[in-house]
Amino acid sequence: MKLNDAACELIGSGTDATLVTLNPDGSPQVTVVWMALESTPDGDELVAAHLTEYQKTRNIRRDPRVAVTVLAARKPGQQTPYLAITGTARIVEGGAPAQLKKLAKVMLGSDEHFPPTNAPEGLLTRVRIEKVGGLGPWTS
Repeated sequence: MKLNDAACELIGSGTDATLVTLNPDGSPQVTVVWMALESTPDGDELVAAHLTEYQKTRNIRRDPRVAVTVLAARKPGQQTPYLAITGTARIVEGGAPAQLKKLAKVMLGSDEHFPPTNAPEGLLTRVRIEKVGGLGPWTS
């Protein structure tokens, strides 16, 4: 699925997002992650990077259904706009340091000292977007 311009602008080249995966017992596992948007021939994908295996990556390997929420800037007197995405995720081996370096420039203002020079190749979570909702111009 291709996101509209408002959603692409909100995510930009990086943002904080909540990533919800499913634990083995079916309960939700919620994590804040740095998320980027990448266009592919099959549509837009959300991408997060991890230097090691975590509960969220184990959950995705077992059950790829995920939900992602991104909050927009709050405007006084209005409910906070948000982008809600559901999709199917997959874990890709390697590429985490390069992705984290790009995200650090956006999220921290600098990629100096991040990630560490000896960081493992890690994992990428790539989310194929299936449904978009929330409150804001991305829902129109």
